Amino acid sequence: VKEYLQFQDATSPSQLPISKVDALVKNMCLAWSANYIDNPNEAESSYQQQVVDLVANGDDELTAINQWMQQVQAVKTGTV
Repeated sequence: VKEYLQFQDATSPSQLPISKVDALVKNMCLAWSANYIDNPNEAESSYQQQVVDLVANGDDELTAINQWMQQVQAVKTGTV
């Protein structure tokens, strides 16, 4: 996060435009998912479908991210 902020010439996320905050959140989520999904393209596709698309349709972002994380973990542990 610190590197991302430095690259954006910011000291805190509140100084970023919303599109950059969204990119930061996405990057953090995809970095987290690397422990569960081997293929980065699969992780990004999954995030796009289960978070970005839902939020674009009016769903709550935190709820969508939480559900996506639970689904990613469930797939890894074989509980789906």
